[in-house]
Amino acid sequence: MDGITPARVADYIIDDLRKRERNGLIELPKREKFRAGEAVRVTQGVFNGHVGLFAGMRPRQRVEILLQLLGSVQRVTLAESDLEALHS
Repeated sequence: MDGITPARVADYIIDDLRKRERNGLIELPKREKFRAGEAVRVTQGVFNGHVGLFAGMRPRQRVEILLQLLGSVQRVTLAESDLEALHS
C-alpha cells in the first residue's frame, strides 16, 4: 500500500512473478542450507561432534568445512547430510 491507495508496481516485476507462478503459488528461490562462515556441527562419521565453519558447496551434495584439527585449520569435504547448522 502507498498510504491508503494500492502501490504501483512496475510491469516487469509483475511479469517476473507470473513467470515463477506454479499452480497459483509463487516459487521462491531456494536458500542454501548453509551460509559461508556459518558454524556447523558434524553429525556423523569420524568427525562426529566437531564444530567447524561452512566454507562452500562442492559437486554431488558435498560441502567443504573448516575444522580446527591438530593445531591448525583443515579444509574437510563431507556429505551435506552429515552436518547441521548451529544457530546462535
